Amino acid sequence: MRESVVAILVTVIVSVLGAIQEVESHKDQPLSGIAIHKTTSHLHEKAYVKASPTLLGSNGQHSELVLVEYNSRKPSDDDWIGVFSPADFNASTCPGDSKMVESPRLCSAPVKYQYANFSNPRYNTTGIGSLKLHLINQRSDFSFALFSGGLLNPKLVAISNKVVFKNPNAPVYPRLALGQEWDEMTVTWTSGYSPDIEEPVVEWGIKGRDRKLSPAGTLTFTRNSMCGAPARTVGWRDPGYIHTAFLKELWPNSKYTYRVGHRLSDVEVIWSKEYQFKSSPFPGQNSLQQVVIFGDMGKAEVDGSNEYNDFQRASLNTTKQLIRDLNKTDAVFHIGDICYANGYLSQWDQFTAQIEPIASTVPYMIASGNHERDWPNSGSFYQGLDSGGECGVPAETMFYVPAQNRAKFWYSSDYGMFRFCVADTEHDWREGTEQYDTSSELVG
Repeated sequence: MRESVVAILVTVIVSVLGAIQEVESHKDQPLSGIAIHKTTSHLHEKAYVKASPTLLGSNGQHSELVLVEYNSRKPSDDDWIGVFSPADFNASTCPGDSKMVESPRLCSAPVKYQYANFSNPRYNTTGIGSLKLHLINQRSDFSFALFSGGLLNPKLVAISNKVVFKNPNAPVYPRLALGQEWDEMTVTWTSGYSPDIEEPVVEWGIKGRDRKLSPAGTLTFTRNSMCGAPARTVGWRDPGYIHTAFLKELWPNSKYTYRVGHRLSDVEVIWSKEYQFKSSPFPGQNSLQQVVIFGDMGKAEVDGSNEYNDFQRASLNTTKQLIRDLNKTDAVFHIGDICYANGYLSQWDQFTAQIEPIASTVPYMIASGNHERDWPNSGSFYQGLDSGGECGVPAETMFYVPAQNRAKFWYSSDYGMFRFCVADTEHDWREGTEQYDTSSELVG
């Protein structure tokens, strides 16, 4: 780098109580309050749940409101509606848990939930209610279930019809990241298309000029990649396929357009909508960079579901403000505690959907926090349970960073006048460690 480039060290700052953290892994995760494995069947022939429309995304959109109408013969304040995906949530077997021996075998937490009386003040009297719930495309169908008995003693009362997006496998939620070179941008997205049957590609170019095609690599992970519960048990959900393409030799300070897609055959390609980004200035060029740096944002639901003492509603305010400021933002650094999924894998999809307007337009760089990485005997510096069994795998797969090894989440990125060096406090950073030596070289 030129001498005029300024080195900035960005570190993840987390609160720790010592080398061994005695904490619950997911006490702040709303879904953790549901004892889904204790569900008993109390299906009632006169109770019902109905969802409409049954087909979502007819115009190519990847989120839509669904009207859920329901009736209970014995309504109470404890009744709640769970949203399940895949729709067939009553499994014949529960992986890794022989304790679940009675029907129904509910092995998976809902992707979201809301109390039945949330927008229905007369529900306790009439037993009739309705909710408008916001769904995003998550590569599978959905169903809705009415429960009584509260969250700790759930009783399954009624199950709805199925709801599905027109193309549940569609390429969705692109997120940009800076590459290992200053003139490189990476694009990562999620889909339900296996690379064995299709070819992930990005079509891109300077606005108004010829466009190029770049192939993408594909990653995924399995239940056995998780280190413990709930990520390996009730919180598990198939992450689909995560694709990353590298757009290289970009012209400095130029506006590019792109779209991600999947070549199904020589003539058929499934494309996303078109997005755009601006490339980095030439290194060391006297220019103004406006970068947003924050941590601990989390995610929240626009329909008010999954609330835990209004604990993460502020994340929507942050997201909206970032979107309003996009025209004066060059990059975003989200330095740890990304979405607080804490072992409930469905929440990663919902987070990438929430930040799509930002991450598809400017580089969205992340760092590792305790809620992404920490788990006993998994290689993390702290031995707490904060990741809910994820032990870094979803964060390291869902987002690209220009690290030499994605399991070692420290790296540097050059952008215009600056070199950003991102450390990882969830791995040992002390003098004499690999991270210490590498970070010294990056800053040096």
